[in-house]
Parts: sequence; C-alpha cells; structure tokens
Amino acid sequence: MFGTDIALKHQVSEARFRDFLAEAERQRSVSIALEGRRRTRRAGTSEARAAVATLLLRAGSWLMPEEAPDARNHPVAYGLRTGQ
Repeated sequence: MFGTDIALKHQVSEARFRDFLAEAERQRSVSIALEGRRRTRRAGTSEARAAVATLLLRAGSWLMPEEAPDARNHPVAYGLRTGQ
C-alpha cells in the first residue's frame, strides 16, 4: 500500500503541475493579446479633462482679469489702503 500511495501522489502532483502550466500559458496568451491591442482613450475621460481645463481657465480669467480696475477712483469701504 505504501508504494501505491506514493504513485498516486506522484500522479496527482503531475496533474497539478500540468494544470499550473496550462493556466500560466493562458495568462501569457491574455497578456500578449492585451499588449497587442491598441490603447484608446475613453471618450468620457477626455471630456472630463476638457471640462476641468475649461473650468480652470474660466476661474483663472475671473481671478486674474486682463485689466484691473483703477483702485484710486473707488472708495475703500472695508479694506486696507495701499501706501498713499
């Protein structure tokens, strides 16, 4: 019985090893197929990036206008006066 036990364990080990090799080959095939596929950007991601960029540009133009109004002509209600 001892010899048959060793033989059965050996057969089970070989079967597991064959399964392991088959799974590794499947994973390798999938990896090769995914690498060969051309990567395309998702439309949603590009649209979201464009929307964020537009919002940042609008916020920047609002925070930093091209021509600042002349501060000397307007009365200062609640604020610090610059050195005058």
